[in-house]
Amino acid sequence: MATVKINGKEITVEDGTLILDAARQAGFEIPTFCYQARLSRLGSCRMCLVEIGGQKKLQPSCVTPVLHGMEVFTENQTVKSARSSMLEFLLANHPLDCPTCDKGGECELQDFVFKSGPRYSAFSEEKRRFHDKDEILSPIIVKNHNRCIHCERCVRICDEVVGASALGGIGRGAKTQETSFWNTRLDCDHCGNCIEVCPVGSFMSLPYRYKSRPWDLKETDTVCPYCATGCQFTIGARDGEVLRVRSKIETGINKETLCARGRFGYHFIQSEKRLKSPMIKKNGVLAACSWEEALSQVKLKFANAGKSAGIASARFTNEELYLFQKLMRNTFKTNNIDSGSRWMDKAATVAMIDVCGIADEGVSISDAMKADLIFIIGSSVSDENPITDYLIRTAALDKRKTLILAYPRRIKLDSSASISFKYRPGSEHILVSAITVAIEGKAVKAGFSDVPEADITMAAAKISTASNISVFAGTDFLRSVNGKDALLEIENMTKAIKSSGKNIRVMPLLDRCNQRGAWDMGVHPVFLPGYKTAAGAGMDCGEMLDASSKGEMDAVYILGEDVVSMYPDAGFARGALSRAGFIVVQDIFLTETAKMADVVLPGASYAEKDGTFTNQEGRVQRIRKAVQPVNGVRGDLDILCSIGGFGYKCAGDVFDEIKREAPAYKDITFDGLDGKGAMVKGQTPDARRQTPDTRHQTPDTRYQTKDNEYPFQLITGNHLLHSGKLSQKALILKQLLPEPFVEISGEDAMSLGVNDGDMVTVKGRHNTTRLKVRVKHGSVKGAAFIAENFEDIPVNLFFKKGEGIPRVKIIKS
Repeated sequence: MATVKINGKEITVEDGTLILDAARQAGFEIPTFCYQARLSRLGSCRMCLVEIGGQKKLQPSCVTPVLHGMEVFTENQTVKSARSSMLEFLLANHPLDCPTCDKGGECELQDFVFKSGPRYSAFSEEKRRFHDKDEILSPIIVKNHNRCIHCERCVRICDEVVGASALGGIGRGAKTQETSFWNTRLDCDHCGNCIEVCPVGSFMSLPYRYKSRPWDLKETDTVCPYCATGCQFTIGARDGEVLRVRSKIETGINKETLCARGRFGYHFIQSEKRLKSPMIKKNGVLAACSWEEALSQVKLKFANAGKSAGIASARFTNEELYLFQKLMRNTFKTNNIDSGSRWMDKAATVAMIDVCGIADEGVSISDAMKADLIFIIGSSVSDENPITDYLIRTAALDKRKTLILAYPRRIKLDSSASISFKYRPGSEHILVSAITVAIEGKAVKAGFSDVPEADITMAAAKISTASNISVFAGTDFLRSVNGKDALLEIENMTKAIKSSGKNIRVMPLLDRCNQRGAWDMGVHPVFLPGYKTAAGAGMDCGEMLDASSKGEMDAVYILGEDVVSMYPDAGFARGALSRAGFIVVQDIFLTETAKMADVVLPGASYAEKDGTFTNQEGRVQRIRKAVQPVNGVRGDLDILCSIGGFGYKCAGDVFDEIKREAPAYKDITFDGLDGKGAMVKGQTPDARRQTPDTRHQTPDTRYQTKDNEYPFQLITGNHLLHSGKLSQKALILKQLLPEPFVEISGEDAMSLGVNDGDMVTVKGRHNTTRLKVRVKHGSVKGAAFIAENFEDIPVNLFFKKGEGIPRVKIIKS
């Protein structure tokens, strides 16, 4: 510990603490431009200069650590004069165009000049100018080089946090420009984090440009509706229209960073394609009707249904999902309820819940990142959970840590991994089993995983020498026919590691914002809220469709889930639903599933409601209403209450009941949730573990057989710029990635004689389509990837129920 005196105030801090941080702890704010805690130290802007007793020169406090007995001055006349001079120097070439600059009103340079700057300038020369017209670097980024103050926050966050390395400095001295390396269109993640960290109006948001001033916006803190990382952000709306999304460095686990989906995926809220009126099918055609007619029809049909079922999207709030399962179980008397339609079966979700300890106490990502070794398997984490990728990448900068990554495709996080496994899809259970065998000191046989035995042995050695281990299991385990077996192998590996006295935790990586919350709320055929065992297991989505295909399902309630577009066999799903007695769909768009409904109920978007989400950590966070629902739309909570006859007045009332039914939530207060959220607590041993274990089944080995006619295994998942089908309604995201593609390895591209951007024909046993090819060097040979997000070419047309991983051939067009 070091004791220092700052402006006469004595404090004690940890050895190595920066003077800047020590001063802030003492209550003295020092202005900075180039400094950000999560970025590397640069010390270039010289705004944070301070005087140290006994030293002649002023020192930059953002790179200088304290020493015991040091005396520091941050507010004396010498420091103030230097601070003013630095601002005068920056203003010498800075254009004074604040009235037209989008950053006006929230510009750090503007704020510091008002507080500490000179009131005159000795510079009379013409200002440096790069250009008269701003440069558009992408559909979401516009750059004004004249305003740049060369803090290089943009360059560092793009390289160190995002991992895109798309920005750099061109030129020298006063002529330096922070831009793309060729000063042309950016080839990057389009996350907009360079816009967020820019202290002035140099990097700007093209969609928000000239739309508003910050003081005209009504800002609301809420949570991202896409993946389960659970990023917090702030919606800025004016006159009921969402104009921008930004993030704050002091709130949320994302700490100011967002991905493209979070920052620019809000345009669907005001989409012209939004449903604005209930509809009821008359003479085979959906027609607008009154709310009274639609709701009475739903009540009547379900009241008279012999067998009914409910499928809900995991994008709804905890409160809505809790009421949905209560409606299905208590009012409609059925346990046939599931969350999502893209999984294989309930056995896989049971295994995920058990192995990842989802029913137990939540584990923060920050605690997980403290591990000596981080092992990620079954997740394209860079695409599915981009901000989690950022957090892991930042942790991996510590060279004392080991990052092991296992996924068939080459992904961005591979650049930070110590060991990267590229296994054959479907063989996750073989890979994990081989690692476990090696940990136990036995001979390794990698089998059909395509992973070299030497790499498995090396990974096992790394795991054996680590004392604290975090394992992340991704949603591929829920998509794969062998996923549950792989999860059980992870459980076996965990037991082997724990037996040697090491600390290991397993955490989920989920692809929907409230998937964990949906399971917590009992939207599952086996579990009630709080993971209490249901009296008689119900059907999962696949079993519901089986029953419907046989004409045995009288009524189906689908809450925001596009079953036809997401179930891994589009033809079967459509055919099965066509034989259901009655279908009601509650959604914000007329999806392919909604088109088949007998009644359609228009719901509200995340920005039009209050409630909570529970992210993959187990962190409960508030979502808050930013705008009123579009005309003709009712809140989803209100709709469920009307159908079920529930008397709840608001989301807080429902949350109070959740606290009683789900013990993990009992210590959380709805109105007390702040920018950090609250972690769910551990529960008492639950009765579900006494239910028959249906997880053990014979692994599917068809992927091991060579197929000369269809040599590629087709895998799917979310693209970095999209999530499910929802993001397709966000115009900016659609512009960033307007069309699907098929991704193959460099080896496969060479053998096929195709290059990046060439048109190819992808032919499977059940579907054929033409796509552009993208070549990903470093992916496993024999695997092809098509994202599940595109409406024009639904990838689930290639899938066939009961056939496992589909096979395709790729032909150069």
